[in-house]
Amino acid sequence: MKRSVLVAMVCAAPLAGVAHAQSPDYMQEDCAVAAQGFFQVFDAETETKYEGQRTDGTHAVNGTIALETGGEDFQCSYNAAGDAMVDFYAEGKSWTDFAQTGEGSPHFKN
Repeated sequence: MKRSVLVAMVCAAPLAGVAHAQSPDYMQEDCAVAAQGFFQVFDAETETKYEGQRTDGTHAVNGTIALETGGEDFQCSYNAAGDAMVDFYAEGKSWTDFAQTGEGSPHFKN
């Protein structure tokens, strides 16, 4: 019994320090939903593409949403773990508050 516990501990030890990011699929879907929320067009056709992990550790997802006025490009940045959006870029500027809280879009109707 002691030997199997020791073997399990030795095998698991290298994995303890390995951080696994959320999947690119998760980040793409989350980014698409965020864009729909930002523009307040929840049924808009939205395409996203995972661009990979940057040298600073963050993950990039680029996308386009189809609006009545035409296509609008946007970008989502995720932390190194890929489980939290840290920036949302659209309309030529960064919307950090929107990325982190879901609030602050100029398209929200009061």
